[in-house]
Amino acid sequence: MTDTLTDSPRQLAALATLLQLEKSFRNADTPEALAYTLVNDSRGLIVFRQAALWRIDSAEVVAVSGLAVIDANAPYISWLNKVFKQLSLDTSGEIRSLTAEDLQNGSDEEWPQWVPAHAVWLPVSAYGATPQAGLLLARESAWTEGELYLLEHMAHTFGHAWAALAPRPPFWKQDWLTKKRLMTSLAVLFCLLWIPVRQTALAPASVIPAHPTILRAAIDGVVDRFYIQPNEQVSKDQPLLSLEEETIKNKLTVTRKALAVAEAEYRKTAQQAMFDMDSKAQVNILKSRTEQQEAEVRSMEDWLARIDIKAPHAGIAVFSDVNDWIGKPVTVGERILMVADPADVELEVQMPIADAINLETGSKVQFFLNVDPTTPVSAELYFAAYEAEVTPDEALAYRLKARFKQADVLPRIGLKGTAKVFGSRVPFVYYVLRRPLAALRQWMGM
Repeated sequence: MTDTLTDSPRQLAALATLLQLEKSFRNADTPEALAYTLVNDSRGLIVFRQAALWRIDSAEVVAVSGLAVIDANAPYISWLNKVFKQLSLDTSGEIRSLTAEDLQNGSDEEWPQWVPAHAVWLPVSAYGATPQAGLLLARESAWTEGELYLLEHMAHTFGHAWAALAPRPPFWKQDWLTKKRLMTSLAVLFCLLWIPVRQTALAPASVIPAHPTILRAAIDGVVDRFYIQPNEQVSKDQPLLSLEEETIKNKLTVTRKALAVAEAEYRKTAQQAMFDMDSKAQVNILKSRTEQQEAEVRSMEDWLARIDIKAPHAGIAVFSDVNDWIGKPVTVGERILMVADPADVELEVQMPIADAINLETGSKVQFFLNVDPTTPVSAELYFAAYEAEVTPDEALAYRLKARFKQADVLPRIGLKGTAKVFGSRVPFVYYVLRRPLAALRQWMGM
């Protein structure tokens, strides 16, 4: 009866201390103040010699009894880091007593140097979640079951306060793999896969004349000289270039002399035909030969008139370097240059066959110039080739043509860049898996 009366005041004192400690936990306004209260003021509830609080998500010692500031490089703190890393591997959340024999990797040998013989590990968590922190208490005597019960109750109370005040870990360290979050993420992902998006493809492109006039060689010859430079503005009937004329002039001289000889023979034979029947039979032959020479003279004169190539209309002369043409032999019909209107341009796109998508007339095209990639120029597709062609880069590509929409911002002929071509709308899953599936099909030979 006397023991019961004696224990009652002790139990009431312990309960009052526990309630006061819980009140201190709730009144703490920062995680640092809360941790300091735990490792220092808990002595009123349970007798211990040393206490240290470990934050699991950041792997650091946040509070030690009797220390206001923690030096991370101190030997004692370094030893606690090794010990806490071993204890944190146990995620069961159960309180357990510790001795030096429970540690490994040399931590047990240093135990007598830093802490007393008996210790207890209290995982701290809230709402039954994974432990967020851990408290280590140490003293010389062993722990009783009643003390462990009080410590467990204190740890639960502290866990709720710690969850409310402690900063949340970075999102990449948070536990995202809960069943509810996983199912929600899968449902959202499944819905996103069927959102219609517009297909797009990137391809090299260049600005070309829309309706150029192609100037070709009218006769066989050699380019003698140019009167203009590439991309120069020309006017109608302006001389552009000339072919070498000496050869044609020599042929014309020889042909004219042959014509004079044929005419002299014809006149002589025509006079003799009045008295000689044999000469009369030669008249028609000589007349035909004369007409033939006259035709050759007219042909040579026509060739000589075609030596100079003139501009058919005003515009810009588009061709390569002058030095590439001087002295170069050309044949009839060979393309030399073209005259184009700088205000009449269009976009030519070389779409690689690996990036080809379904395109329709009127599809949107955005042209990003290499000289000004931040300002795209809008265009509208009006032609798409059915067959792929070999490009100058030795690659197969479909030729596309598009008209520029804004007449006041037309790029210069010859500028190059990248065209973004917009196709039809498809599910997002098709947009993402189109090329991988095509590569897989080709690899498997299906």
